[in-house]
Amino acid sequence: MPIFQRLIAWLHRQNYLRLRLVQIFSLALALNLLFGLLFYLVERSAQPGLKLSDSIWWSMVTMTTVGYGDLYPQTDIGRFLIAYPCMLLGIAIIGYLLGMVAESVFDHISKKKRGLVQITKENHIIICNFANIDKLKRLTAELKLHPAYESSFFVIICDSISKLPATLPTNEFAFVYGNPTSEAVLQKANLKAAAGVFIFASNPLNSDADAITFAIASVVELLRQENHYSFKVVAELIHQENLTLLQKARVDGIVTPEGLTDCLLAQEFLYPGIHEIITQIISNKIGSQFYILDTKLAGHKVADIQVAVLKHPANLQVIGIIKQGKTILNPAKDECIEEDSKLIMLAESRRDFSVIEQDILKSNATL
Repeated sequence: MPIFQRLIAWLHRQNYLRLRLVQIFSLALALNLLFGLLFYLVERSAQPGLKLSDSIWWSMVTMTTVGYGDLYPQTDIGRFLIAYPCMLLGIAIIGYLLGMVAESVFDHISKKKRGLVQITKENHIIICNFANIDKLKRLTAELKLHPAYESSFFVIICDSISKLPATLPTNEFAFVYGNPTSEAVLQKANLKAAAGVFIFASNPLNSDADAITFAIASVVELLRQENHYSFKVVAELIHQENLTLLQKARVDGIVTPEGLTDCLLAQEFLYPGIHEIITQIISNKIGSQFYILDTKLAGHKVADIQVAVLKHPANLQVIGIIKQGKTILNPAKDECIEEDSKLIMLAESRRDFSVIEQDILKSNATL
């Protein structure tokens, strides 16, 4: 958005400032015309050829303290009764105007830091709740490694902090103060234009943390369904026993750390190096990643797809399918893909499978 349009939009939101600006400019214009007219009436006899437009011009450059010197009063009345008040009032109006604008700008910046300003960004990522800044930075850094989110803007919704932490750059982060279960607070974060929503556990030590996450997820999902929003929602779960509860909120993804570290420790003991493998798989920074992809290959056997993948020069593997809502890793060779099935791929790029899929469809069309 051009700078001028941003200024207009900002002024539109600042009703008091807009009213005061209109009043001051109206006063300045009236004084400009008044002093111009008085200058013309007093000086026209001393300056033959002086026009009213010239006098209004003189009044403007005098009030704004520009002082070109092309016109100036030549009579004592013009100097002391017209020019003198014109300069004083001009300086006063400009000083008052600059002070008011500066005060409004500082007030806007302060409100923005304290999370009291409406978010106007689009395709941003909303993060509900905030407790650990290192965790937040790791999440956002990982997302930015993905091409689709490398320039993402993040909006934090939280009522446990009073302002945006100084260590978070304002060109990448914004803050909205309030409870994420409030529809008004979510809309202040411009939920309708968001690309995704993350729901952090409010406090892992709080026994009600999962219940709070469920409440936030339920409100977000309700708004998504009612208004047909297209963003994705991922929630953090503290206790595995509450998984069924959170699933009822119909979020797109649920992540729980409970038990994961214990299992990983055991696997690392049994097979040293497992941790490095898992790290590569779940990170966008290095190696290949998991992809869950929709497919047009309904009716094809998994074995046929695996053969086509092996013949392709790209580095990817079919390691499982999601069928009728169930995840099946290392499926049977004769397992058949259905209309709603999804493929679980291990690949360097999700675009590689699109090429293979098109080749399979073309080969079937020629048969």
